[in-house]
Amino acid sequence: MASEKTRPTNNFHCFEGMGRPFWQSIAEGMKPSGISMGPMGASVDLIEEGDGFAVQNGGMFSPQETKMHPGVYFRFFGTIAHNRYGAKSSMAGGWWIDYENALAIRDWALKFDLSLARAAQALLVIPPGWHDCGYVGRGRLLKPMKAWVGHGKPATGTLSPDNAQRRSAGVPVQVAPPAQSLKQYFMPGDRSLIASVFDFDQPIQVIAKTIFPSGL
Repeated sequence: MASEKTRPTNNFHCFEGMGRPFWQSIAEGMKPSGISMGPMGASVDLIEEGDGFAVQNGGMFSPQETKMHPGVYFRFFGTIAHNRYGAKSSMAGGWWIDYENALAIRDWALKFDLSLARAAQALLVIPPGWHDCGYVGRGRLLKPMKAWVGHGKPATGTLSPDNAQRRSAGVPVQVAPPAQSLKQYFMPGDRSLIASVFDFDQPIQVIAKTIFPSGL
């Protein structure tokens, strides 16, 4: 009898074969739609914008492969996602920050009398058109996982920053404050896998000023 196929217990396979360029393209702010075979072999198909170029909006500058070791990490996500999908599903995403950079967001919020949500949007380069960073949750990573790490690139809520149509439409570009770009992690893998390697605390809403999660 054939043995039952086992599900992966880590995401190391996301850094092998064509999985590596597929997930790296997401870390770089692109939108892959799949993998196709051509005369030169396999390639990652990228979603294009109206100017005929691939989407390149947000993501990281020069993402580097790293390992996220067991410990505490934080994840910001939007109010709409929380209300539509629930806290557990919203926490099981790929973008994370470590404790040191979560403290940097808290300090920025206190320094400029901002909510934690507004500070996170500024320092993590999250345009309002994406989401409001209205919720933050803490996850305890239970095992080593691979990730891409880097600093946030300019982003807009719609068209890519370098798209000429964006300039004619007057769409603003968001960049990190000078010398304040924070280290971010992008952990590849499907949501069920990510959920299985974390213990999540209940996220809290941080739109109001002076509200911070336990430990910050």
